[in-house]
This record gives sequence, structure tokens and C-alpha cells, in this order.
Amino acid sequence: MERSIILGGMLLSLALTANAWAEVPRMPTAIAIPPSGQLPLSSARRPGTEYSDLDRYGYTEEEFYLQGVAPAITAAGQTLLEAPYTTRILVRKPMDPARFNGTVVIEPFSWFGERGAGWILTRDYLLRRGYAFVGYTLNLNQPAVDPKFIADTPAAEADGITQYGRIVNFEFMRRFDFARYAPLGTYYDPQRFTRGNAPDPFVPQSQGIGAQLALLLKTPATQGPLAGFAVQRVYVNSWAVTAQVWMDYLDQGRHQQWRMPDDTPLIDAYMTGRMAYGEVGGDVIRLPRRMPEGVPFVTVYSQSELMHDVLEGIPLPPDTDSPQVRYYEVTGMPHLRLADLGTQHTERFAADVGKGDDPRCQTLYDEPVELVVSALLERMDQWVREGTPMPRASRVVRDGKAAARAPSTGNLLGGVRPPWVQVPSATYLTDQETGCGLIYDTKVPYAKDVLGRRYGNFNRYAQKFEEAKAQSVKEGYLLPDDAAGLRPIATPQDF
Repeated sequence: MERSIILGGMLLSLALTANAWAEVPRMPTAIAIPPSGQLPLSSARRPGTEYSDLDRYGYTEEEFYLQGVAPAITAAGQTLLEAPYTTRILVRKPMDPARFNGTVVIEPFSWFGERGAGWILTRDYLLRRGYAFVGYTLNLNQPAVDPKFIADTPAAEADGITQYGRIVNFEFMRRFDFARYAPLGTYYDPQRFTRGNAPDPFVPQSQGIGAQLALLLKTPATQGPLAGFAVQRVYVNSWAVTAQVWMDYLDQGRHQQWRMPDDTPLIDAYMTGRMAYGEVGGDVIRLPRRMPEGVPFVTVYSQSELMHDVLEGIPLPPDTDSPQVRYYEVTGMPHLRLADLGTQHTERFAADVGKGDDPRCQTLYDEPVELVVSALLERMDQWVREGTPMPRASRVVRDGKAAARAPSTGNLLGGVRPPWVQVPSATYLTDQETGCGLIYDTKVPYAKDVLGRRYGNFNRYAQKFEEAKAQSVKEGYLLPDDAAGLRPIATPQDF
């Protein structure tokens, strides 16, 4: 008995020592934003790329100021000070709390047009399955030299400002709706906060704001953004430039440092994508150095991002179940689609950059990759709730610092292969290969004679496409209810 007491005491002591540096973040305050006469930025009720019929799914949308005091952290992980902030959160939740499935997905809006890329890629799935969604703003007042536009040459910097300067920072938000967004502000000092040899483009308080938001959502309350909702899990779904914020969070050990009062995690799963981590500051990584145990870390790379890694010869981490790592290279997925643009966000087409006559630059691909991402989110959720590991996918086949392509189709070998790549009607390319000079990636549709030789006729092509859908469902990269609505990419008129 005495030996058991001593052993139990030793184990308790070790546990306390292991968690001695863990801490509960400061609790922020959420205040409902008074009506201003128009819908908020990034609203799902406004016609555009983020629109969803919330009423059809029985959802409501509300906007709050999020206020608190958060640490300002350098890219190297040093906390220099704590400062107040005021930002905003946009909350979508079922009108009936009984429909809530217990999980909140949080996503920082992109600094280009306040885009919610994760929302765009998963919204139908989230609404069908009863998730709550909370998007939040990570922005700053426009500095004299905006670090988002620092480039190798003055001409390139000026071009970036011309292209995107009107849709970034709090100034953009205030021009959009001054009454609503005038109070917003976060700390920034380009002299003290650098990444590589330049000012850090990421808000120094980003990590603390994310942690505090998760704490607020998981803490039962009688009023606030999710009052009356029993939140059991919070998932991160962060894409494009803001994905770097959550890579920093994990890499610097914040998952282990910032906890709930009962020492459980603030975040229960991390999905990030479409971001070449570390390239801004020269510290190229693909896996956090301080990987958390017991929660999934999932990376989803488009064909554009995976091609970057191929050309740069960047080694990829293996998929493992401990720690829980999955890394997906999705072929036939572009870096940006027309469906992914933020508010007042436009991008150049081939004709705008003098490439209008190049056949490789004329056709964007806008295939429904949201179906793949939604299936991956479903499988990540099953990993958290049921302990069922996510599927493992092969990597795209490398041939040195080049990606191997099938001679018969022109498409990449390996990786996650949606139905439109299994049964292709085009060759899917990236800007790194074509030199089109676009943020969009492009494809070259097969000519009629090529389609005819490959499939014979449209009906045979459509049948093969149905078989490919069934294969994707079997592999876990397409949900059965999404497969029903997925139509072949080519049409009878293409044959």
C-alpha cells in the first residue's frame, strides 16, 4: 500500500512538472456589433463567393467585437509585450441549439478582401452536419511600409500595392463600413517584429487572439457568441497566408502552453492548406517542431503548392498516427479559383498580362475541390471523435526536381486523385510550369479527337466518371451525399 502511494505521488509529481509551464490564456470579451445598415464583411448572406442559403439550413449569422489583452510575439517565438486589441468575429450557428453537433470550426480571414477560404471550401458540409463556424479578423492599421508588399524590386512592390492595396488592412474595412469597423485595432511595430530580414507581415498578436477565441468558445456562458451551445471541440481550418499563423502557433509550442483550466487542449484538430510554410522568412518547414500529441495536424496542398515543393526539392513529412499527421497533395486543385475571391477582390487574367494567345493560359480550372476538402474534414472529425485514422495518400511522384506526368494524359502521377483526374478531360497545369503569370492555375482541355480516342463517346466517359466517383468515396476523398451531385467535367458538346 505504501509503495503504491509513493509510486502514485511520483507519477503525479512528473505530471505536474510536465505541465508546470502550461497556462490558461486571458479571457476576452465579445460584444455584439450594433447594426450599421448593411451586412458585415464576409457575410454569407451577401451575394458573392461566400454566399450560402443560411435560412434553408436553419442557421443564423451574428457579428461581435472581440476585445482583450494579448501577447505580441515575434516570428522567433519571443513575447515582447502584452497589448490591448479589438477585432471582430463572424459567427454562424444553428438557430436551434439541438442541431449543433458540438464542434466549432474557427478560421482567420485572409488579409486580401477578408476572404474565408476554409468556409468557401466546406460551407455546404458544415451546414449539413450542424457545425458552428467562427471567422475572425487578423489585420492592422496600414503602416508606412506595408510588409505584405515588400518585394525584390521597387517595381514589383509598386505592382503589389496597385493590385491589392485597396483590399487590405483595417483601412479597407473602415472604407467598407466605417460605423462598424472604426474601433478595430491591433498592435504592430515593424522595427521590433521582423521575419527574415524584413518586417513581419503577420500580426504579432495573432497567436494570442486565436487562443483566447478558442477559450471563449469552449467556456460555457449565459451570454455571448455561443451561449446555450455545449461546445465540445474546436477545430482550426486555416488556408492561404493566414495558415502561417497556426503553423507558428504549433511550431512554438503554444498548443502545449495554452490550455483550458482543466489542462485539456484549446484546439482539438488543425487543418491548414494552400500555404508554403516559412517561405516569407526563409525558415522552410512542413511539420511543426513541437508537434502536439493526441490531436490531428492535417495539411492540404493544391497542385500549385505541391509543385513548388517539387521544384524546390523540399522533403515531405511521413504520415504517422503518433503524432497524428496527414499530408495531402491534391492533383487537379488550383491555388485559387474564381469561387475563392474575397470582397472587392479581383485577379488578372491571361489577356491582362500579355498571355492571351498562349493556349496553356486560356482556360482556368474551377473544379469542385470543395468536395475533396469537405471529405477530409469529415475524416478528421472521425479521427477526433471516434479514433478512426484518416486515410493515407501517396505523394505525387517525383523525378528529381520535376513532377512525373503520365504520357497518356499529361497529368501528374500519385497524390490524391479526384474523379476529374482519374478520368480526365484536360491536362491540369500550374503557373510554375506555364509561366502564365497568374495567381490562377490553368488547364488545357482535350480536343474532340483526343476525347474520342480516349473514351469513344460521352456516355462511356460519363460511366467511367461514375466509377471514379465510387473509387473516391471508397478511398475517403468524396462523401456519398456529395458524389450524387458531382457531374462530369466534360459535356456532350465537347465530344
